[in-house]
Amino acid sequence: MRKLTTLWRVYIRWMKIHWAILLEYRGDTFFYMLGGFISPIVTLAVWMTVSGGGSIGSYDQRDFILYFLSIMFVSRLTASWDAWEVEVHIREGTLSGYLLRPSSYLHYRIAENLVYKLFYGVVMVVAWIIAWPLTDVVRISLEPVHVLSILLAILLACATRYLLYYNLGLLGFWTTRTSAIVGFVEALSMFLSGRIAPYALLPDWVRESQSFTPFYWNLGFPVDIMTGKLTGAAVWQGLGVQAIWLVLFIAAYSVLWKQGLRKHSAVGG
Repeated sequence: MRKLTTLWRVYIRWMKIHWAILLEYRGDTFFYMLGGFISPIVTLAVWMTVSGGGSIGSYDQRDFILYFLSIMFVSRLTASWDAWEVEVHIREGTLSGYLLRPSSYLHYRIAENLVYKLFYGVVMVVAWIIAWPLTDVVRISLEPVHVLSILLAILLACATRYLLYYNLGLLGFWTTRTSAIVGFVEALSMFLSGRIAPYALLPDWVRESQSFTPFYWNLGFPVDIMTGKLTGAAVWQGLGVQAIWLVLFIAAYSVLWKQGLRKHSAVGG
C-alpha cells in the first residue's frame, strides 16, 4: 500500500510538470491536435464522395460520418510519440539524467502521455456532448454494458499502442536511428488499423491480418464497438485479444529495457 501511495505521488508531481509544459506551449498543442483531426476528415470526405449519397457494403453516409468521428476520437486518445522521444534520449545521452532519478523513466514518460490524453479527452468529450442534441449522427448507445465495453477497449488500446511505440523507441539501444523502423510500422498501422477504411470494407487478407498484428486492436476494434458494428461475444473475445497483446508488450518491454541498459553508455546528458 505504501508503494502505491508513493507511486501516486510521483505521478501527481510529474503530471503537474507536464501540465505546465502543455500550457507553456499552447500553440504547439493546438496545432498538434488540429493536425490529428485533418486525416480523418479528409478520408471521410473521400468516402462520402465515393458513396455518392448511397451505401457501400453495410455503411451508409451516417455510418461513415460516425465511423470517422470515432476514429478521430480514439486515435487521439491512443496516440503515442514515445518512439521518437525515447530514441532521442538514448541517442543524445540525456537518458542518463533520468536514470539517476528515484522514479522510473517509464513513469516519467507515462505521466506525460496521460496529461495530453486527459486534455484531449476532455476537449473531445465536451465537443461530443455539445453535438449530441444537434445531430443524431453522434448518438451512440448509452447502455451500461456498451459504455463499459467501449471504455475497456479504449483503455486496453491506449496501453498496447503506447507500449508498442515505447518498445520501438527502446530499439535505439541497438541502432543509431529508429525512425525508419517507426515509419514502416506507422505505414502498416495506417492501412491495417482501419484508419483509412472500415475493416468490413477492406480485402479479406487485410481483415485476416488482425489475427497476428496488433494494429486493428489498437484502433479499429474500439471504433467498431463505439459504432455498434461489433456486439455480443465478439466484443469480449476482442477484449481478450487486446489483453494478450498487452501482456506480450509488457514482456517485450522487460526484456528490451534490461538488455538495453546493459548495452547503454553515454557521455554528458
